Amino acid sequence: MSESSVQTLADKLAIREVLDEYCLRLEVNAFEEWLDLFTEDTVYEVFRQILQGKAAVGGMLSQAPHGVHLGGAARIVLLGDSAETVQNYIFVGDDPQFSNQGWYFRTLVRTASGWKISHTRVKLQKQISTS
Repeated sequence: MSESSVQTLADKLAIREVLDEYCLRLEVNAFEEWLDLFTEDTVYEVFRQILQGKAAVGGMLSQAPHGVHLGGAARIVLLGDSAETVQNYIFVGDDPQFSNQGWYFRTLVRTASGWKISHTRVKLQKQISTS
């Protein structure tokens, strides 16, 4: 296996770990540990809002409903020191009215401390029927 193939596998594994940690840290870790997955200048698009910077993302999403996030299959396209990803998800809220599903479209960048999320666009499909 060539050195570039090994690096590609290592990068994809590291990125996949960030995507997995996104859902887990949001629910089982301290919120600040979830924010550590993002760059300082991250952009987060959700509910027709564009949040700019880690502080803005933390301010809004720390108030998000609680529940269980299940991150599904992910496509990772490496572009040198950045990567474009798409991952489906389902969120089952403690309060069913907040349950939803859709896709996370993310850009990650290689930093001195590993891969970080620099841009997220959440595309909601629709609310899950609770009846």
